Amino acid sequence: MRSVAAVLVPFVVMLALATVGSPGASAALPGVPPTSAPWVTIGDIRNNFYRQIGNFALLMRRIVFREDISLVEVVSGSTQAAGAGFNYRLLLRVADGEGSIGRYQVVVWGVPKSRDWTWKVVSFNRVAGN
Repeated sequence: MRSVAAVLVPFVVMLALATVGSPGASAALPGVPPTSAPWVTIGDIRNNFYRQIGNFALLMRRIVFREDISLVEVVSGSTQAAGAGFNYRLLLRVADGEGSIGRYQVVVWGVPKSRDWTWKVVSFNRVAGN
């Protein structure tokens, strides 16, 4: 018999990724508050915290779409206050299983250092260039 965690984890991941790949504001995803706050450029993009956010977005993408992708670099980013947390808009360089590198813009919503809020991938889109 499967444990409750084994049953619930895939369900929670699917809910968190309900809109992966779709453009739009954070209000489109249930549980992510709408915002009118301005985007603020991240000054220290090399901080490991932003790499963790990028890896989270890629992990969710790998789980849902079974893509063989890995993070090469967090190129740039900005943050936006949104409810109890923040939207993190990151430009990532991502390698696929064959070594091709592409650029993706992701938006992830979350509350740093909180176990009470589930992080969510709001959007995940390929952008031109590499």
